[in-house]
Amino acid sequence: MSKTLLLLTLAVMAPLYVAQGQPDASAVLDGTWSVVAAEQRGRPFDAIRGGKLTIAGGTFELMTAVGNKFSGTLRVDAQASPKELDFLHDENDLVWHAIYQVDEDVFRLNYVDAATGDPRPELFATSADSGGTLIVLSREGS
Repeated sequence: MSKTLLLLTLAVMAPLYVAQGQPDASAVLDGTWSVVAAEQRGRPFDAIRGGKLTIAGGTFELMTAVGNKFSGTLRVDAQASPKELDFLHDENDLVWHAIYQVDEDVFRLNYVDAATGDPRPELFATSADSGGTLIVLSREGS
């Protein structure tokens, strides 16, 4: 193989190899997560502790602590800072805009209901006048 052909082949194949080695941003979130803590309007929000969020292949299913069920698809922007996550619900045109952070088996998110007009959260904290809900989840089976 000529040197030129070899370099051309490497130039074409290298990006494909790198792309295959990069996990899908939503794949980091795949699994079942349990709500271990929550905060709303700067105060503990214990009513949702014990809820379960299951993420698989860009879809989600949420079973709340009181038995309500939500499902839909996710839109992930792992390049944003902080990382952004949108929950696009299957019913009622409900959309939650969130920021998120994953550290191994701990998943933190702060979200707002898009219909309220509140801006997407920018911090992993809430205050008395913020519309966000901060949730800390733990990966099950770890």
